[in-house]
Amino acid sequence: MRRNAEAHPKKPAIVFKDESLSWDQLWQKVEPASAELGKYLKNDKQQVVALLLPNSIDFVIAYLAVLHAGHIAFPLDPAYKKLELDAIVDEIPSGLLITDTKYRPQLGEHKTPIIMVEELMSGRGQPKSLLRSSPERQIASLTFTSGTTGTPKAVPNTHANHMWNIKVCSEVWKWTPDDSLLISLPLSHWYGIVMGLSGALYHANILYLLDQRFDAKKTLEMLSSGKITLYTHISIIYLKLLEVGGSYDLSKLRLCISGGAPLPPQVWHDFKTRFGIEILETYGSSETGRIAANSLGKSMLGSPGKILPDVDMKLGKDNEVQIKSPGVFPGYYHNTAATKASFTDDGYFKTNDIAEVREGFIFLKGRKQEQIRRFGYTVSPRDVEWALHQNPGINDIYVMGRQLPNQPNDELVYFVVSKLSDEAIKDYCKSNLLFAWRPDKIVHLDSLPRTPSGKAKVAEFKQLVGAES
Repeated sequence: MRRNAEAHPKKPAIVFKDESLSWDQLWQKVEPASAELGKYLKNDKQQVVALLLPNSIDFVIAYLAVLHAGHIAFPLDPAYKKLELDAIVDEIPSGLLITDTKYRPQLGEHKTPIIMVEELMSGRGQPKSLLRSSPERQIASLTFTSGTTGTPKAVPNTHANHMWNIKVCSEVWKWTPDDSLLISLPLSHWYGIVMGLSGALYHANILYLLDQRFDAKKTLEMLSSGKITLYTHISIIYLKLLEVGGSYDLSKLRLCISGGAPLPPQVWHDFKTRFGIEILETYGSSETGRIAANSLGKSMLGSPGKILPDVDMKLGKDNEVQIKSPGVFPGYYHNTAATKASFTDDGYFKTNDIAEVREGFIFLKGRKQEQIRRFGYTVSPRDVEWALHQNPGINDIYVMGRQLPNQPNDELVYFVVSKLSDEAIKDYCKSNLLFAWRPDKIVHLDSLPRTPSGKAKVAEFKQLVGAES
C-alpha cells in the first residue's frame, strides 16, 4: 500500500459508483483505520477480525487496515442469513466484528465486540507496533469453503499464499501494472479477494468495483467503456452476459478469466463468436490456490488449462487430484481432524476431484463421491453435463447419481433449467448420448442451487430427490 502511494500517489486505485480514491488517498484512509484497531485489539498476537460488509470502498479500507495491523481478515458474505451468520460468528472466535447499519440487524448478540465501519473510519487511534512475521507463516485472510460437499470449514491463507497465486497467474496471463480490472465478484470470497483486490494491489492497477449483486447489462456497459483490460468471474456469469441483447464493443478488453466451476465449451464458442474474446478457464480452490490455467492461444476446450509452475500434482487412488504448491493453505483453522483427513501421509492435499491429464492439460471428470456406475460403466457427471450443454435449449444442468439399495445400477438424475419438455430432452439423449448417460429422472428448476462461487450445493440437490445428505 505505502509503496503504491509513494510511487503512484495520483493514480486512481479504486473506483466505486461515483467515488474514486487515488493510491495516496487510499493509504491516507487505511493507515489511521489500522491504528484505530488498536483500541479494540491487543497487538501481542494475531486476532481474527470479521468483516460483514458489501463490496464497497469501506470494505477495501477495512480489509487493508486489518492486514496492515497484522491481524487476520475474515470477510463474511452479506448474502448469509441471520442463522448462518450467527453460527459462523460463534464457531470462529473473533477479536472484533466490523459491519454497517444496514447489515447490523442480521447479527444477533455475541461475545465478539461489534463496531460500525464508520467508527473505524472516523477514529484517530494511536499507532501501535505492527504484528509481523515471515509471509509464509503470517495468516492474511480466513474464508469459508463453499460447503458443497459437507460442512463448511474455515480456510486460512498466508501472505505468501496470496502472493504466489498472483505472481504465477501474472506470468501466464501477462498481467502488468498497465492493466485495469473490473470486479463484481464478492470480496467476501477467496476469488474476489485474491484474484481481484490483492492482484490490483500487487500491480498498482486501477480497480473498478461493482456491487456484488450482478447486473449483466451494467457489466457489459463497463466492459465496453474502453477502461477495462481484465475481467474475471465464475463461469455462469458469461452465460448471463450472452443473454443480454444489443451491441457491445469489447475490443479494449484484453483478458476474460473464468473460475469456480467448469466452463461449458458452447459458452466459450458463443462468447468468442459474439465478442471476439477467448474466455480463459482456470482451476483451483480456497485450499489450493490456483492449480491450472489456460493462456491466450494455448487453450484446450473442456480443460481448465495446464498445471501451473511450481505446482506438484499427482493422481492418487481413483485418479484423485492431489496437490503440493506454494499456494496450498496451512490447514483448516482450529480443525486438526479435518486437516489430517485432507492431506496424504506425504503432504499432498486431497482435492477430491477426479481428473486425467492429456497433452499436459488437466481434464476434470467429477468428484470422488460423484462417481456414477451404470451398466458396467463408470459415468462422469461432468461429461454428461458437457454433452447436454451442447443442446442450446438447455440453459443450465447439474447431473447427480443416487445409489439405490439392492440395485446394480445407480439412478441418474438431471436437474435442468430449460423450457424443453422431458420427452424432448430424452429424445436428444437417445440421439446423442451413450445409453448409460441417459436419465432415469428429470427435475426442472427455475435456477440451480449454487454457492456464490458457482459451485453446486450438493446437499440441496440431494434433498430435492430425497437422498441422504
